[in-house]
Amino acid sequence: MRVKSVFDRLDQTYLNGLVGKAKQGDSNAFAELFASVSNRQLYYLTWLTGKREKAIDILPYVFISVMKELPSLARDDLFMPWISRITARTYMEREQVFETSTILSQVLNLPLAESQIMLMTLVQGMSAGEAADIINVSVNTIKRFVKIGRRHLTRNSSEKETREALEKADARSRAFTAPGDLTTNETSEILDKVFVSLGKDPNDLPMETLSSYAVYRKERFTFQRAVIAMALFVFLMLPLLFILPGYSVIVDEKGERGLPVYTVDVSSILPVGKVIASIREHELPVYEAGSKEYTVEPTRNGMLNISVELVNRQSVKSSHEVTAVDDKAPELISSDTVGDTLVIKVKDSGIGVDYREIYAVGKSGKVYRPTSGDDKNGAIVDYPNEPWDLYVPDHIGNTLHLAVKLGK
Repeated sequence: MRVKSVFDRLDQTYLNGLVGKAKQGDSNAFAELFASVSNRQLYYLTWLTGKREKAIDILPYVFISVMKELPSLARDDLFMPWISRITARTYMEREQVFETSTILSQVLNLPLAESQIMLMTLVQGMSAGEAADIINVSVNTIKRFVKIGRRHLTRNSSEKETREALEKADARSRAFTAPGDLTTNETSEILDKVFVSLGKDPNDLPMETLSSYAVYRKERFTFQRAVIAMALFVFLMLPLLFILPGYSVIVDEKGERGLPVYTVDVSSILPVGKVIASIREHELPVYEAGSKEYTVEPTRNGMLNISVELVNRQSVKSSHEVTAVDDKAPELISSDTVGDTLVIKVKDSGIGVDYREIYAVGKSGKVYRPTSGDDKNGAIVDYPNEPWDLYVPDHIGNTLHLAVKLGK
């Protein structure tokens, strides 16, 4: 287990700005974004493949997908777990790795950051420190998300399934040597492949300059840490200091995957100790979106309670009624047997059917996937030689369960 993180923390506010510019087609912003996060994805791919050379072969395809799909990313603050999801997906597609487990399906239906953290730690067996390095958060944040995710999985799966998956992940022991950072030549070659593949104008800033930007950010981190240390020193010298945090909450009812997003903007001269959110006595993940800015993504309706606590233990709380969460599962329109396949058509009155995550489980426990699926043609599933249950989720995890008793 490493004592010190392999990577320095990136400035989330600065990163959000790069994501916003890259969405608008700014090649230099995309190149700097690549320079900032590519070594993290190289580390992740090396973990998955076991070889640095194989990881470098896959890396261009990761960033080709990133450039294609970046405009669809609704929240810039979720870029790090989002790109890590693309990395995992690209690895599975390029290496033709198809994991079939009900736990994996449940994990992928969790909210994005929570889902990616559980994918890394539960399914892929990474340590909290390694996942924290890649997603650019603290180890404590990873542990908190894992704790919440385990409760969600236990709620959606059998306790036995969850326990077995956890034991398998905890028992996984794999010899791993961290890959060296990408060289300037390697980064230039990968970027050229990405821009040429998509017919985009390349960046006009040299890689040496982009790398120096990263150095400046690290220097700013050092300055910020010094400021925080001074603030803490002043606080310790003034034990009677009593400062309550102030914060405002802004609601976006059409956030990522149709879930409402609550943005908490804290105003205080002291650092924030922690932000806690819960609904119906269930704790929710809290994402760090920038300097003293946090976001909460409720996954159910009810009273949302938000508590902000400073490092001096002073805290304030507020409550907000959540009513915009889609809590209805997709509905079956029709089903038809065509040869050895079942064609089902469904509709969802909320945020839409998630055809990528439809799966079936046979009586034997084997997991089956549709051969294709979309709104026009429906989902097409090959009949297995056993009774099976079909699960059709929407993009938030509400799931239609169909019991199919006939085989081929």
